[in-house]
Amino acid sequence: MYKIIAVIVIWLLSITITGWLSYGAGVDKEATKFSKYRQQQQAIVIEQEEQHKKLVVQQLKDKEDAIKNLNQRHASIVNGLRQRTERPNPVSTSKEVNSAPVCTGTGSTGEQLYREDAEFLIGEAAKADILREALKTCRRQLLEQ
Repeated sequence: MYKIIAVIVIWLLSITITGWLSYGAGVDKEATKFSKYRQQQQAIVIEQEEQHKKLVVQQLKDKEDAIKNLNQRHASIVNGLRQRTERPNPVSTSKEVNSAPVCTGTGSTGEQLYREDAEFLIGEAAKADILREALKTCRRQLLEQ
């Protein structure tokens, strides 16, 4: 009878030990799989972040190039204004004031403006173009997030 109990106990112990060993090996195998999966996911996230950074940098370069072109255009227009007449002195004779162009209400191209006025308006237009370009870049960045 003791032999049978001893055999049963040994048999139960061998099954339990085998189960524990198998369970431990399975846990290690799953832990290794999970670790590899997590590393892959982290690598994907890092790659996506790098791509996003490259895209943002390219957009900023495009914006800077557009602003540079706008500034060059502004400078060339201002240089072209040097041939325009200057605004007459406010202390002038009434004859000179009357010789100034009169607004007819039909619209104009700006050719009638004095040099100082045209330079001011072109400067304001350049500032507006720069702000518009910055706004476009901001909107693109917001849409990509």
